[in-house]
Amino acid sequence: MTKEKRPAAPKSLEAYVLSVIRGRRGIVPLLLRGLLLVLALLHRLGLELYLMAYRVGLRRRTRLPRPVISIGNITVGGTGKTPTVHTLCRLLKEEGLQPAVLSRGYRGKFEHSSAIVSDGQKVRLGVQEAGDEAYLLARNLPGVPVVVGKDRRVTGALAIGQFQPDVLVLDDGMQFWQLHRDLEIALVNALNPFDNGWIFPRGLLREPPSHLRRAHIVLLTNAGRLAVEALEALMAHLRRLVPGKPIFTADPVPGQLRFLADQVYVPAQWLAGRRVVAVSAIADPTLFETMIGELGGILAASFRFRDHHVYTPKEIEQVMEKACAVNAEAVITTEKDAVKLMPLRSARPLAALQVSMHIDAEHEFMTEVLKAVEEAQGNRRW
Repeated sequence: MTKEKRPAAPKSLEAYVLSVIRGRRGIVPLLLRGLLLVLALLHRLGLELYLMAYRVGLRRRTRLPRPVISIGNITVGGTGKTPTVHTLCRLLKEEGLQPAVLSRGYRGKFEHSSAIVSDGQKVRLGVQEAGDEAYLLARNLPGVPVVVGKDRRVTGALAIGQFQPDVLVLDDGMQFWQLHRDLEIALVNALNPFDNGWIFPRGLLREPPSHLRRAHIVLLTNAGRLAVEALEALMAHLRRLVPGKPIFTADPVPGQLRFLADQVYVPAQWLAGRRVVAVSAIADPTLFETMIGELGGILAASFRFRDHHVYTPKEIEQVMEKACAVNAEAVITTEKDAVKLMPLRSARPLAALQVSMHIDAEHEFMTEVLKAVEEAQGNRRW
């Protein structure tokens, strides 16, 4: 298998910085790590002072007149937040509750304002306006309104005013401290729980691991892909970080393959024995590519772009040229990437691999969720 690197300079710079923080040898990398360490310590100090203002009451969190559930993490992507939001909304609806999703709409037109992506019946915005993750949720969650905007206090009020939901679900909301949440669900990737242990920019942690204590529930994703001994050790470490808090395990599982040109769905097992090329712009492409292999696909080449990358026609042409050169039968991408590739007519079939989040002990997990929702409903006057 070959892996193609994006030739643009920003990707090369990003790859170089990642190699530095993960131990690249040399005098220059050593000096850079020293600089990044100083910046990380300043970042940590500023973060602790900011949070202290909330703890002592100098700042107050806005409390919306609906229960708020946050799905988030302390790392920079790669934990499975979007499929977890999808699964949680489905489970809430099965319990007779009407959720609405509040997404930041990262890199979308309305990220710094607010807009309704879906009213639950119709998707109103395109991917460029909504952002890829919010648009994907809107497409895949019929009956669930999706609202975008960085300020979840504003978008929460908008969702309540327009749709009167029973509960608000924040996609990637752990670092939006300005809004009170009744249930904080923190996701941890079992395969790479805390990166190199440092917060940004010395590492890829948004917050130090000790801050997981803010969570009410920890959801350990990709748990089934970890060796038993390693999983037990990680669970023991998490119990020390969040004593008394429930810890659940979960795994992303493949669904169907959707061929984009004609919207034909086939079982994911179609991949078995077939040569394919993978293309993705997500935080953790390794898991996506591994899943293709687990389904029996032969990965002839792989293209990796920055998370949320917007593809250019030239880049897609390069992918298709490579697919033809390696005699691949199809190009496989993620659902998040597929929403940015929908109009494409290509030299090789282009298919998106659907992935959902399976939560172990689902009944016990939802018992904790519903308990938090009921307590919040009892504490509010609607």
